[in-house]
Amino acid sequence: MVESIVVKILVGMLGVLIFLRISGKTQMAQLTPLDSVNAFVLGALVGGSIYSPEMSVWYLVLALGVWTVFNMLIRFLLRFKHLRRLIKGDTVMIVRDGKIDLREFRRNGLEMEQFRTMLRENGIFSMLEVDDVRFETNGRLTVSRRGDRSQSYLLVNNGAVLESSLRNAGKSEQWLKESLGKLGYDDPGDLFCVEWTPSQGFYVTPKNGDAASGDAARETVVSN
Repeated sequence: MVESIVVKILVGMLGVLIFLRISGKTQMAQLTPLDSVNAFVLGALVGGSIYSPEMSVWYLVLALGVWTVFNMLIRFLLRFKHLRRLIKGDTVMIVRDGKIDLREFRRNGLEMEQFRTMLRENGIFSMLEVDDVRFETNGRLTVSRRGDRSQSYLLVNNGAVLESSLRNAGKSEQWLKESLGKLGYDDPGDLFCVEWTPSQGFYVTPKNGDAASGDAARETVVSN
């Protein structure tokens, strides 16, 4: 009995470490809804097997293996923008130019006192200091103060155009394609990331960038 528990604990710890290594996570922080599910399921798998004498250690290995494969499948599906939005959610702008977007505010289940508490955690004690506020997928706020125009927008992530970021930036997908075309990039799907800063321009990294050469083909900053 004791030996079985010790073996299960060791196998469970090793299995979770392998899962984190494969999934690219360095810690079990619940950053997104998917990370939260992973934390709950992994805890249930390892904890349940330890306290169930009738469950063999091989069932634990099988369960961890199946869950890891399932997560790899989900990571593949995240390449498709509609599924990505469903699984990971979107960053939304809940305050723009100092005005609260009540629709997004309520849709995300926020209350004003809760929102003010989150602002205070960012060192802001009055709405009069706020210009734009983004509600991130991890439940935290990114706040731009009045007069601060250094914010940037991630418009393409691993080849997928982020429509919510385009809306937050006040731009269209057609504008993005035309702008990238002027820089010599015809298909956003060929780009690893595209970041746009209104005051500075684009930061572009192609998927097929020549990392070994270290030249400007891999990382390009273009000012408007």
